[in-house]
Amino acid sequence: MRVAVQQPNYVPWCGYFAKLLSCESFIFLDDVQLPQGRSYVSRAKIAKGPDGEQWLTVPISKSGSPTINQVRIADGGWAAKHLLTLRHVYARSAHAEEVFDLVDPVYEQAGDSLAQFNMALVERVSRYLGWTGAFHRSSEHRADLKADQRIADLVSVVGGDVYVSGAGGENYQTASAYAERGVKLEVRTYQPREYARSSWRFVPGLSVLDALFHLGRDSRAVMTYPDA
Repeated sequence: MRVAVQQPNYVPWCGYFAKLLSCESFIFLDDVQLPQGRSYVSRAKIAKGPDGEQWLTVPISKSGSPTINQVRIADGGWAAKHLLTLRHVYARSAHAEEVFDLVDPVYEQAGDSLAQFNMALVERVSRYLGWTGAFHRSSEHRADLKADQRIADLVSVVGGDVYVSGAGGENYQTASAYAERGVKLEVRTYQPREYARSSWRFVPGLSVLDALFHLGRDSRAVMTYPDA
């Protein structure tokens, strides 16, 4: 069984979902330290309109060095503001109605946990795209291991025998750490696939929401690896 492990990012880009959709099981790495500085855990890039891009940022409280699942959202009004921005940008897109029906409930029920909100949105989008695999959280399987040994252990614990890693994994991961646990390391590189955006020009690296608004369920076709 192929497994991917990734931090619970805020409405991630298509490459994040390419990894998820290529596997049978997905583990949210929710008990690691929140990255320093600006991070995709609390920020997402969307369109600004026919041209350009803009960022949506979830306001968070982060005193000390919290793990991702300890991070709390600082402003209760942020979700309504983000939805207003999304409606302003995507209201006339081809699949606006069905995608807002998809994401509105998650935003409207957002609590104060950043990880919980991010995971709920990733799970909802994944099911919309037809993924039927299993979700897990690293916090459910605590272990005093570091780096790739922890990842390999997590993959093994959920029954995986192949770990799908993103580009750059070869810089800090060793196949031997996985082989010790009966897991094969598979490094994949996602190349953004251009898709039709109404009359807008294509902008790579935007949140998955951009693809969904323009392509609906057909957006899954742009969330694949080049050799798929």
